[in-house]
This record gives sequence, structure tokens and C-alpha cells, in this order.
Amino acid sequence: MSSSPTPRLILETLFPHLKVVAAYAQTIQPKIAALPAKAQKDNVFTAALTDADLSIQNMIEVVLLANFPEIRFFGEEYEQSRNTKYFRAIDLGSRRDYLVTLDPIDGTKFYLDGHGNYQIILSILNGDDFEGVLAISPAQNTYYYALGGHGAYTGSLSGDWEDSVPLEINPRESTIYLGAARFL
Repeated sequence: MSSSPTPRLILETLFPHLKVVAAYAQTIQPKIAALPAKAQKDNVFTAALTDADLSIQNMIEVVLLANFPEIRFFGEEYEQSRNTKYFRAIDLGSRRDYLVTLDPIDGTKFYLDGHGNYQIILSILNGDDFEGVLAISPAQNTYYYALGGHGAYTGSLSGDWEDSVPLEINPRESTIYLGAARFL
């Protein structure tokens, strides 16, 4: 598609709305309750579902449909979504016909248990490559993003997109990363 928005434009457009859903997720976490498990899921981690998953996906779907009505979109909760039918497709397309994917609460079980090591992850893919990703860690007030061929960046959710800085990882021995949390 020649009129397809760039991955940078997609991420920049969604970023303010993702900051809002991150604040929402953080605010309601102490009150959240599990919904009935997803059908036919044997793994407790992939079966978990909350109001936050559905609400976050719904908001991002609305923003995408309002700004990029021709885009492809696959949200983890597509089976429960009222908006899936309005997207052109939920699968990979050809080059520059991007598929935006969303995991509204990556680590739902941890989220339900009150832990801070959950993220909101949005990816942009095309038929043959990764184009971009934005991962938000609400409990750490941090976001990370990468654009294909342009490096990875990080910033504070209290700042703006333009305030992000190149991500620097200084490896340490005996460090294990689980989500955004570090355990020694």
C-alpha cells in the first residue's frame, strides 16, 4: 500500500494514548479481578484475562481506526473485541502493509497478583520483517521503543516522545531480567 503510514508515525500517534492506558492500568491494578479464563487455554499465564486487557485493547483499536482506518490490526483479545470486524485484516500483509499487534497486558497473571512486572506491548510488522515496537512498563513509569534500523530508545512516561534517549545496556554478571524488573 503506497499510502501506508510509517512505523514512526504509528508509534508517535499512539504514544499519548498508550500513556493514558498505562496510567489506567496502574490505577485500577489494586482493584482488578480476573474475568473468566479464555476458552481452551491450558496454561494459566495465557488463559488470564482482565477488564484492563479488554479496555486497553478497545482504546487502542478506537485510536487506530480513527487515525489509520486501513491498517491491519491483531490484538491478543481479538475474539472478545467488538472492533475486530472493522479492521481490514488481522494477518500479515505485504511490504509496507503493516500489521499492528497489541498485547494489552503482557503478564496478566502477574498483573492480577499485584506485581509490577507487566507491560503493554505494541508491535508493527510487515510480511518479512519487524518494523517497530513500543513496550510500556507502567509500574516503572518507563517506555522502550525500537524502529527497524534506527536503534532502541527509552524514556519516562512523565516525559514526551522527543525526550527519549538511546537505550544503553551495561551487562552484569548474575543479572536476570524478568520483564522490566531486575533480579540479582
